[in-house]
Amino acid sequence: MASLIGIRRRIKSAKNIAQITKAMEMVSASKMKKAQDAALATRPFTLKLKEMMDKVSGGLKGSTHPLTLNSKNPNILVILISTNKGLCGALNVNLYRSLLEFAGNHVGSKIMIATVGKKAKYITPTGNTELSAKFNNLGETVTFAETRSVSAYAIEQYSQGVVGKVYLAYPRFISTLQNDITFTKILPFSTDSTDSVSNYTIEPSSTELLDTLLPYQIEMSVYQTILEARATEHSARMVAMKNASDNAKELIGNLTLDYNQARQSSVTNELLDVTTARMAIE
Repeated sequence: MASLIGIRRRIKSAKNIAQITKAMEMVSASKMKKAQDAALATRPFTLKLKEMMDKVSGGLKGSTHPLTLNSKNPNILVILISTNKGLCGALNVNLYRSLLEFAGNHVGSKIMIATVGKKAKYITPTGNTELSAKFNNLGETVTFAETRSVSAYAIEQYSQGVVGKVYLAYPRFISTLQNDITFTKILPFSTDSTDSVSNYTIEPSSTELLDTLLPYQIEMSVYQTILEARATEHSARMVAMKNASDNAKELIGNLTLDYNQARQSSVTNELLDVTTARMAIE
């Protein structure tokens, strides 16, 4: 009887967990759709802006713009974009593991980490890494104005010579079931394009255009990256909650089978006891 009561309690607990994970799955699915739409809506503009910047800067070889000059400073700033909440499967673990691999590939450099997202603050600096800034107050729905503080910090650190390179580390959104931890260099800005702007009339000049668009391009890259990370976060959470709901249902099924078997065995034993007692009396 005690084992039956224990199994019933486990079944009840599993059903409660299944209800919670199912509700979280539905909430994550709703947020995922909005986050995916936001990330996919701005992606064409960001790519087109990058293409235009490649053409403009490709025709200005030997540009002396501060954001295009290579620095001999070995220090590297990594803007690490994580999730704001947990229950996302192995997303944050994979991001941290990729950061350690990146730091291992740059042993001679000091890796300065600027975290974006509340879960990134739990990352413990090791070896040649150190925390330099935290941007953990971004809202659930990220706006371009909110992300400008992140890009301003990156530009400031690079312009003042504190670091020689700036990377964005984030889970790039591919699909609902697939993402890829990506490290993208945003500073110094460089291009392999050989396109010339000689066929275009640029007023007042290409240099002034570069002065205006280059910081904006950095800001858009950071904004787009954070949108991609948000879409990945909600997708990973929805998938994790769906797996948890499926596992809870499977556990409920197994426990129900165990309960029925134990109950049948208990009833059989009681019948045997009654039959044995009757035979003893006769």
